[in-house]
Amino acid sequence: MKVGDLVKFQVGGNGRDMVGFVMRIDEQHYGSNTAYKISRVERGKCIRSDMVDFIGETADGIRDRVLVLWSNEVGYEYCESTEIEVISEAS
Repeated sequence: MKVGDLVKFQVGGNGRDMVGFVMRIDEQHYGSNTAYKISRVERGKCIRSDMVDFIGETADGIRDRVLVLWSNEVGYEYCESTEIEVISEAS
């Protein structure tokens, strides 16, 4: 994905898509590759920082923030790179 690409965002399950142009990409804006995790916690017990067992990978990882100019009345909007799909690449 790069500036000038045509992208779409699916709105609900009704088959209606919003179409727009990528205006700006802020790389590595959201998320993290790793996180402190706890492998064993009993139900109903509080979680403390000294209970951390390991450092593991996160589910989504690092994602980009994308500024999109939508073709309808929405105007400009920031989206996560995982929410939108490239339809046509700019040359």
